[in-house]
Amino acid sequence: MKNPALVFLLLLSACSREGMPANNAELYQTNAIALTPGVRPVRIGEGGPAFRACASIGEVVNLSPTGERYLPLRAAPFAEADEVAQLNEGSTVFLCTRSLDQRWQGVVVPPADAPTSDCGVTASVAGPRAYDGPCRSGWVLSGFVRPAG
Repeated sequence: MKNPALVFLLLLSACSREGMPANNAELYQTNAIALTPGVRPVRIGEGGPAFRACASIGEVVNLSPTGERYLPLRAAPFAEADEVAQLNEGSTVFLCTRSLDQRWQGVVVPPADAPTSDCGVTASVAGPRAYDGPCRSGWVLSGFVRPAG
């Protein structure tokens, strides 16, 4: 280090605020990215080939007539995710997976006109995979689903 003053000036110029936004609001606006939950398919077969594709059957419960009239079935485990269907109190669902925080349950829903349909999830599958039909699938808040028998 032959010239410590020169090194100090170079370091100081590297810390310059020139070109930086004038305030935090500007910084957040220039770096803003719209976060959207998108779609997260329900996974089946998480127990492995020795178990059913969806572990159990559940029932929609705890809807209140003064509050929730239906349980939204969402495309992903987020309140902001698109609503893909509405489930009524007592609706049957297949319980297939959970979100990491355990707040959301990934379910497969038999059609209203065939509530005893197995939707292809009562048999085992070779390994974990995204559910691809024939029934509707999505995510519901775990507090509104009770395992049934």
